[in-house]
Amino acid sequence: MADLGASPFTITATGNYTIPKGVLALQVECFGGGAAGSNNGSTAARAGGGGGGGAYAKRATITVIPGKEYAFTVGAAVAAASQSAGNQSTFTGEDLTCTAAGGGLTTTRTGGTGGLVASSVGDVSAVFAGGNGGTAGTTTNQGGGGGGEGSNAATGNNGSANSGTTGGAGGTGTAGGDGGKGGNNSANGSDGVGDGGGGGGSGANTDSGGAGYRGAIIVTYTATDYTRAFGGGVASYGSMSF
Repeated sequence: MADLGASPFTITATGNYTIPKGVLALQVECFGGGAAGSNNGSTAARAGGGGGGGAYAKRATITVIPGKEYAFTVGAAVAAASQSAGNQSTFTGEDLTCTAAGGGLTTTRTGGTGGLVASSVGDVSAVFAGGNGGTAGTTTNQGGGGGGEGSNAATGNNGSANSGTTGGAGGTGTAGGDGGKGGNNSANGSDGVGDGGGGGGSGANTDSGGAGYRGAIIVTYTATDYTRAFGGGVASYGSMSF
């Protein structure tokens, strides 16, 4: 157990945190984890598609109780060659939940779907999908790029399909991380880069898709300054600046 750090505070691994004195509400931004890239496709070319990028979700105000401990669940990274979906990031306070879905997996040449809005929870107009992974070509052995992380203003950018003998570029995250580049012929896909980036697809069926990057939670808050008058004097309670 640890105290919530100075605002804004970024959480990069699942854990429990105690709310500081005077803090009655949190703004919470969740970034879902990225999916791993595919190891191989289902066509003769057998290059893999890129993993989907994680979604983004925000709650402007979630009620909390000072001194109480809360669990923050951050979507863990998924390993290269695992062909695993990204993991969601989520937090629940006293009244509301914020959840950002992880990126979708792929085990073929078709890129994985970015983390879905429908699987995420946040304020109206504050939930955005992750970018889709790029799809590998059918005639050459180059992988598709991983999808980018969504943001507080837009869907993450999609990974690119391969171009000639070059693996597809990873999609850029609009606030979070970027997708990994697809592998060139007989090369592994690159790992996602930064929060929620999807892994790039493999360059051939003997290679591995890249790892999906972990998610994150960013917490922003303001402490209330509690004061009370005593016969012309003023007594102050708790820590007032974070």
